[in-house]
Amino acid sequence: MVFYHYLLQLASFLFICLEKRRQEVFSSLPVGVIMSAKIRNAPAAAGGERVAQMAEIFLFSLRVVMPILLLMALGWLTARWGRWERSFFESLNALCFRLFLPVQLFMNVYEMESFRDVNWRVLLYLVGGILFALGLGVVAARFCVSDPRQRGVIAMASFRSNQVVLGLPMAEALGGQAAMGFASVASSFCVPVFNALAVLTLSAYSEQDGKKPSVAAVLKKTLRNPLILGALTGFAALGVRKLLPTVDGAVIFSFREDLPSLYKAMKDVAKVASPLMIFALGAKLDLKAAGRLKKLLALGTVLRLLVSPAILIGTALLLRDALQLTAAEIPALVAVFASPAAVSGPVMVQEIGGDEQLASQVVMWTTVFSMLSVFTFAFVLRSCALL
Repeated sequence: MVFYHYLLQLASFLFICLEKRRQEVFSSLPVGVIMSAKIRNAPAAAGGERVAQMAEIFLFSLRVVMPILLLMALGWLTARWGRWERSFFESLNALCFRLFLPVQLFMNVYEMESFRDVNWRVLLYLVGGILFALGLGVVAARFCVSDPRQRGVIAMASFRSNQVVLGLPMAEALGGQAAMGFASVASSFCVPVFNALAVLTLSAYSEQDGKKPSVAAVLKKTLRNPLILGALTGFAALGVRKLLPTVDGAVIFSFREDLPSLYKAMKDVAKVASPLMIFALGAKLDLKAAGRLKKLLALGTVLRLLVSPAILIGTALLLRDALQLTAAEIPALVAVFASPAAVSGPVMVQEIGGDEQLASQVVMWTTVFSMLSVFTFAFVLRSCALL
């Protein structure tokens, strides 16, 4: 894979050099000759530009997913060659679930800014799309998966994307800073929805003493979940901040300004969550299990990277006028609906119940194949002048 990375970089470099040389030659010719040459060579130039764009998009996809794969590889090698027992990595997962992830969710919600200029139609469509993807996953799991512990994992894979770790940089690369701004706001809404639905889904499919839990038990388990508590605490703090009086447009008390040391400490804790989860995920990964799980992995990967994003992004484009969708908001659709499975999924499965190995494998393989899916969606959108 590294070889292909450098090969594509070399091809892009050669193309740029040839293009510069062509411009130098053209600049020394008379204007009439230049115009006639441009007319004759227009199809070739357009084809060369399209090849360069394709190479750029593919290299971007590679750069986005490679850090995750390398961190997973580091965890896998550490577990195989290190001196730590499997129980250590399970404790590491539990620590992420009960401390680092709740803090990350709190910070994501608390850092929301003003929503006066936000396109609420697109935000509501994103939430509705997540619910639709969940329904799609539940139906697919019902008819294609026999083990209840695996049904919850497949249903979760259909709607829960890696929006924060991969989606945000993806949105920035596709649409620039304006797209990153809207994608960040969308993340603040979608991540709590992701986590609430994931807890509900896994709890609904989990069994206690061989019996399915009641609705009241599922709701109680959901409300006591550390991730839900982190998000709810963030919304409570955000609400208090909005109610505080202001002086010259600034609130009289700000967590960021008045308690900078605590704020920075919590930001640092939040930053630890994702890389540590990916590392622990790789450590607990059993590559031999991919063979016996290949049908379920194919189902989860197709749902996450192809079926859900094709339906939801395509529908949004058809409703572009009704949603008042702009070029700065389209990358958020790709980030939410086309990103690979969330790296926190296996952690939740370990704590709530389900096939943890299947969840880990889904994260790995959706991350690998997202290089192709992201490339395809980005190329189609750019070809249609939507990005």
